[in-house]
Amino acid sequence: MSAAVVSKSTELENLRDAWRAQWPQALALWSPYARLSDPIWCLNSQDAHREHLTSSFAMIRFSDNAVVLNLEDIAERGLAGFPLEVMAHEIGHHIYCPGDLNDHARMLVRVRRGLPGVEQHAPMIANLYADLFINNRLQRHHGLQLDRIYARLGDGGRGGSVLWRIYLRMYELLWRLDRGTLVKTPLTDGQEGDAQLGARLIRVYARDWMKGAASFGALCLSYLTEAEGNKLRMAARELLDSDGGGSDGALPEGLSEIEGDENEPVLHPSEDPLVVGDSAEPSGEDKGNSGGGQDDEPNSKDRGGKKTYQRYRSVADYRKLIKQLNPRASEEDVTLRYYRERALPYLIRFPEKETPVAQEPMPEGLETWDIGRPLTEVDWMESITRSPHVVPGVTTLARVYGDSPGQDPHKEPFDLYIGIDCSGSMPNPRAQLSYPVLAGFIVALSALRAGGRVMACLSGEPGKSIATDGFRRDQDSVLRLLTQYLGMGYSYGIFRLDDMVAQLAARHRPVHVLILTDTDIYSSLSEKHGEKPGRKNAQRTGWDAAQEALRKADGGGTMLLHAPAQMNAYIKKFEGDAKLLVAQGWRLAYVSDWDEVLEFARNFARQLWEKK
Repeated sequence: MSAAVVSKSTELENLRDAWRAQWPQALALWSPYARLSDPIWCLNSQDAHREHLTSSFAMIRFSDNAVVLNLEDIAERGLAGFPLEVMAHEIGHHIYCPGDLNDHARMLVRVRRGLPGVEQHAPMIANLYADLFINNRLQRHHGLQLDRIYARLGDGGRGGSVLWRIYLRMYELLWRLDRGTLVKTPLTDGQEGDAQLGARLIRVYARDWMKGAASFGALCLSYLTEAEGNKLRMAARELLDSDGGGSDGALPEGLSEIEGDENEPVLHPSEDPLVVGDSAEPSGEDKGNSGGGQDDEPNSKDRGGKKTYQRYRSVADYRKLIKQLNPRASEEDVTLRYYRERALPYLIRFPEKETPVAQEPMPEGLETWDIGRPLTEVDWMESITRSPHVVPGVTTLARVYGDSPGQDPHKEPFDLYIGIDCSGSMPNPRAQLSYPVLAGFIVALSALRAGGRVMACLSGEPGKSIATDGFRRDQDSVLRLLTQYLGMGYSYGIFRLDDMVAQLAARHRPVHVLILTDTDIYSSLSEKHGEKPGRKNAQRTGWDAAQEALRKADGGGTMLLHAPAQMNAYIKKFEGDAKLLVAQGWRLAYVSDWDEVLEFARNFARQLWEKK
């Protein structure tokens, strides 16, 4: 290692020690009670890359609220003399704006609404917007020298971004700096006016910055062509310290639902009475929005003349938002998260089978615990008593239990088989809201929450089907399968029930069979497959498969069938077939619009199992 490398390493270590000594003071600038772990100090680009700090010299990581600093980059940019400015700014993202990942996502939603057509630039604009609030407070209230940092960056040689010059002019106005301190290239009258509007917006919404986010986006909109967006990113690249705040894997919950204020029309700052000073009445503070994405389900009915709003984002809008928070999030993960969020409010009471007397465990002895068994089965006291030197699989012991009659009744949850039509007539859940899949999530999550096991199958036949590997308790494998898509065939294949029957043990818990399909299932029931057991040359039909599955499952069966708008005509057309299914023990439910599935799922357990 050369002397120059050793010298540079020593300088960076000394810089780290000097900055570390000022960390408590940086925290105290925000609050004497502020608590935040020490920064992660990166002494070279390799350390910074490992911490996902790639463009800026500092950042706040929302998943663990860690401040990450690239001291090598800081020293090369001549910012070694600004420890309080840099560290207090990052702390401000944790304490003030946005505060946490959830509020960062909410702010991003609102900025996106102010940038229709150029939403791809929303993370960058949201980052710059948050910086304005933090820097203004540190400069004006605590006397830090943020202006010197921006003066070093300057507007010359920054890619010729007009929006960057307007942004710097906002700081000149906020900090009452002489014109030209930060912006060397003169602005036009229109650009000067927008800079003044932006500065006033920051002052007005300093205590409620969330409400000004959409307006700030609208202020930037007229400048944000694709070329200007690229120039602005080039100009501000070192300062984008919260852009992609969830890129380390953390994502907030609840983003599928549209908040009330998102339904309010976006006001340009020039139209906001609070900003332009035409009225003291708050603008849009207690109202809701018309942007933020359309849901596939219709609006609720208009009652009493009150305006109604969309409640949920569409799958596409949700995916775009999540991808901006975490570009590495997979389409499968995003889709699963969306349907899970949509399903949670509708979870139902899943049935249980009650037996008169429970069997209580009674300890009967000890046996050797082998590797591969759950670690919770180890009886550590007995194992250590046998030998103070613990050797897994040799000296480890597990308690053996038998059963003795108990006093209380025993409740055993039903298991669930759910078959979903995945033919070409069904929507792709990753492209648009699929109500059959949403209903599947509701019922599957309810069964798993009750302690049951779930087997899920997607079928588009003739063509293809996919299913879980038997009945599962792990939520992930079941839900991931439900978000797949086949898009082939014409109906759910009734003979897929044979696969479910094959998974049933000789003695098994009751299984409720739920099939979500359309009236094409009646054609599938008439198909023939194989030979009837015990009847030579007699072919087995879909009716036989349906009856055998219901009998062996021993937990009842439900078919939810989608029929077109002329539903009564269709029900009458298949009246004979429907009576045969009911005679077998199936419960039939019809919907003409798929959004009625939510009401079906809500009443599913109550109608089937609640005691009268």
